[in-house]
Amino acid sequence: MKRLATLLPLLLDLVVPTAGYFLLHALGMDDVWALTVAGSAAGVTTVVNSVRRRRVDLLGALVCAELVLSVVLALATDNPRLVLARAAFYLAIGGAALLASSAAGRPITYPAAEPMATKGDPVRARAYAATWDRSAEFRRIHTRLSSFVGIGMLAYAALRLVIIFTASSVADAVWAQEVPGIILLAGALILIRLQVPKLRRIVDAQQAALASGDQDPHAADTDGQARLARNGDNR
Repeated sequence: MKRLATLLPLLLDLVVPTAGYFLLHALGMDDVWALTVAGSAAGVTTVVNSVRRRRVDLLGALVCAELVLSVVLALATDNPRLVLARAAFYLAIGGAALLASSAAGRPITYPAAEPMATKGDPVRARAYAATWDRSAEFRRIHTRLSSFVGIGMLAYAALRLVIIFTASSVADAVWAQEVPGIILLAGALILIRLQVPKLRRIVDAQQAALASGDQDPHAADTDGQARLARNGDNR
């Protein structure tokens, strides 16, 4: 159930714009406004969550910008393909941000994963923060994750534009552009799933080191590596 709750927003972001467009179009709404309303509906949830948290993250900022641009485009153009292409622009921004964060040495996946990794436990949160400072392997894994997902988002943005402007109809473009997104989402989830056990073991080792009173960063990192080696031998 917890996994379903985590995936539900992602699934809604894929399903709602597509299903919403076909429903509104069937009710007689023209393509431009059907795409605008359906595409904006999924983003409203992100905006509401940002307001509740009283904090706007990168995703929240991009969604807010997309909602504004959607209305502007709907008022300024009668080209539905141009309206449909707006999401590719934000995918490219998100992908570039992920790559830039990796290059800067502070990958976005690190703070993004904190709520799931710590579950609100202050002790776990302290270990999670300390792990970043003390484990080179932990940093490498997050850097790779951010880089791979960022590259995937950039590739998806480019492919999405190709599909939108070469599809035989707007209706075909609406559903066809989502196929690479589903593949990207599945690939990203598999990649993250494969890395989670490694990340968890590293944080577990750091938490144990903090509990034992070991505050030496080098000693903590060595202890973490030793625990990982023992876990590997046990497997």
